Amino acid sequence: MTMRAGKVVGLVAAGLMVLALAACYLPNKFMSEIRLGRTGDFALSFKGELVWAPLYREIRQGHLSAAELAGKLEEIRTDLVRDKRFSKVESLGDGRFQVEYEREGHLGDSEQVTFVRRNAIILMIRGTPNGLITISGNTLKPSDSQAATGMGLDIEGEFRIVTDGLVKEHNATMVKPFGPYRVYIWKIQNAFSPSPHFVMQREGVWPSKSQEPKK
Repeated sequence: MTMRAGKVVGLVAAGLMVLALAACYLPNKFMSEIRLGRTGDFALSFKGELVWAPLYREIRQGHLSAAELAGKLEEIRTDLVRDKRFSKVESLGDGRFQVEYEREGHLGDSEQVTFVRRNAIILMIRGTPNGLITISGNTLKPSDSQAATGMGLDIEGEFRIVTDGLVKEHNATMVKPFGPYRVYIWKIQNAFSPSPHFVMQREGVWPSKSQEPKK
């Protein structure tokens, strides 16, 4: 392979990695927790940074004027605060936003709850008719992780699930007792850290009556 061909391949690869993060919020310096009851009651909180990767990339590449940057930052802030569950959204100036978010409710047996939103998922809680509740983090492909690291984006923080339910699966970094509850803790150290995965059996009679076949 000639030097010129190698350079072209490298540029194409870099372009593909950029495209992979073209519509992506990334968390950083965060503390997030889900309190999950046996029957599906939940409370989700997130405090930390949300980084809009496309804008962060544009800033680092020097493609924006001061006026363009101010306009884009305000667009993103306005978009986030439309969700009233955000009690705080403050721009840190380079595509990063300091946020505080809280949501609570009861998860239906065929319901999905997402943070930040369905088309930009960082965390997802999903109920299924067989009584399982699955909590998962957005899994970055190795190329996405490499792209984020290459742009200087660190992804670090801590995620916790507190529950007294029957846990079937998890990949937590550690588990600690807390009275009648157990605390499942994930230490996220960088973009290559494994995404959280957690499965709990909901208390009750399953499959749910709403899903039973008609006679």
